[in-house]
Amino acid sequence: MKTILVVDSDPMTLHILVGMLKSHTNLFKVLFADSIHVAIDMLNQESVDLLITGMHIPEPDTFHLALLLAGVPDLRVIILTNNTSEQFCNKIKTLPSIIHFDQILDIRLLVKRIFAALQIDYGGQLQGFSLSSLLQMLEVEGRSCTLLVTAKSKTGTIHLKDGKPIAARVDKLTGKAAALLILNWQNALVDIDYNPREVPVELKVSLMNLLLESGQYMDETLSQRQNHRRHNRYDCLVGVEYLVDDVTYQCYMHDLSEGGAYLETDQAIESGQEIILELYSPLLEASCAVKGVVVRRDTTGVGVQFGELSVADKKVIQTIIESCCQPIPTSVN
Repeated sequence: MKTILVVDSDPMTLHILVGMLKSHTNLFKVLFADSIHVAIDMLNQESVDLLITGMHIPEPDTFHLALLLAGVPDLRVIILTNNTSEQFCNKIKTLPSIIHFDQILDIRLLVKRIFAALQIDYGGQLQGFSLSSLLQMLEVEGRSCTLLVTAKSKTGTIHLKDGKPIAARVDKLTGKAAALLILNWQNALVDIDYNPREVPVELKVSLMNLLLESGQYMDETLSQRQNHRRHNRYDCLVGVEYLVDDVTYQCYMHDLSEGGAYLETDQAIESGQEIILELYSPLLEASCAVKGVVVRRDTTGVGVQFGELSVADKKVIQTIIESCCQPIPTSVN
């Protein structure tokens, strides 16, 4: 996974740009720094593929950083400015490895340039689409690509060559075991990178056999399932609002039970914080505000444990489960 470092002294600009990049794709990790000094410290500790700066950083500091990084191999630098001086433009032109945008009006142009700089042939992002159907479509088209599959806090990759799966990875798990695990994730988000990559062949089974074995894997998991939770959890993908410290945020809820929920969010929420989750039932045309406590934090979201529920709260939750969710096989999750 490629890494981008965004450097800006204005907190709002930093928040907007980082949020935009994170929401566009999971194909790269986004870091941020609020000063040149912090950025240099991070570059000494982190492997960064692309640095973006210049929005609210003084011109001398921006050029100094560009000069320092111009000769660093495998590091791309994009500088964004707004009506900068002619002197600065002329100085930047002396550094051919630096990409300079002045008065960029179309954010899509920036995103496209980022993909090009990172050598990502971006094929788009799919959500709410069957991974098995996507794999069959890519096989028919004979496409070579890498699929980055994300489901809650889990991330895995499947590599295809001429439409055939040749490798898969989830953390340290590789090959068929990793592929079967990924194929059983529910409500997955899939990013497609068509840039050809040389990877060793780990899978020597046809896609059809892999999909059949995946179905058997799910059936066996469900039949052997032992859930020791007080309430069964159900997988879903529902847009919700939540309130923390009197501030309202929007996010996706990825699982739900009468005991709690998992929310996908980038907000800095810590374990132990109180939260109010707004849940709406289309069937009842009614909503409820459920109080809870954050009991778990991971890289993509938080686990929330609900407090005492009223009869009306339980009814809203139950109808959401009935209309939008499906059981979670705990061994696959």
